[in-house]
Amino acid sequence: MIPALLIFSWLMLAVVIFATAREARKRRETRRRLAELEKELAAEKECSFTRSCEMAEKSLRLLELKESLEAEQAHSEALLHDILPDRVIAELRDTGQSRPERFDAVTVFFSDIVGFTARSAELAPETVIRELSELFSSFDRIFTANGCARIKTIGDAYLAVSGMPDPDPDHAENVLRAALEARNYLAERNRSDGLRWEMRFGIHSGPVVGGIVGTERYLYDIFGDTVNTAARMEQLSEPMRINVSETTRILVPSRGTFTPRPPCEVKGKGMMKMYFLE
Repeated sequence: MIPALLIFSWLMLAVVIFATAREARKRRETRRRLAELEKELAAEKECSFTRSCEMAEKSLRLLELKESLEAEQAHSEALLHDILPDRVIAELRDTGQSRPERFDAVTVFFSDIVGFTARSAELAPETVIRELSELFSSFDRIFTANGCARIKTIGDAYLAVSGMPDPDPDHAENVLRAALEARNYLAERNRSDGLRWEMRFGIHSGPVVGGIVGTERYLYDIFGDTVNTAARMEQLSEPMRINVSETTRILVPSRGTFTPRPPCEVKGKGMMKMYFLE
């Protein structure tokens, strides 16, 4: 009886040991699988974090490129507005071309610096460019504030106009007022600046044709006898004087003080009456 009980006990112990060993193996397998899953999850998280960082970096680069493109586009637009009238820009954008236009009532302003060529040869190129940039930037502010627009600069010459592209009944008065302010600015600058410059100013009114010159590099320009005559008024002026044609003088009978000049021979025009605007 005792041996049978002993054998049964051994069998039960064996069963318990076997079950315990199996449970231990299960636990080890579970822990191994859990460790693998945790490792896979960690790898997935790391991969996801890396992808998120990469996506964030790409998004940042995309945003920077977009901002750079928008800045370049804005800069190009600003440059375009500096050289072309808004109406011409709109026409180019809509149709790809711009037709020349005739403007029947405008006033043209010309100025140049007295003795500029000889004097600029004695100055450093950087000084010449700095001086012209400062002068013409100030002229731009003055003429824009008075309803005028700069058409172009040619070396030391400055060409501006009022009455286009939109008609303005005060085009002559606008230019005369801007010319006086420009002359006063230059006189004041000469009292305080190290370099002194003197200019001649000429003004004439009449019709002009405006349009784009060139196909690769756009330049908006004006043409016609009025432009040529304004240039002659400037050439026949005197340093720091504003020479006005009789045509312009008639347009502003009650504005400004004019000093009559003896009629002068104007190339291609014959004798013309002109006045100094005081």
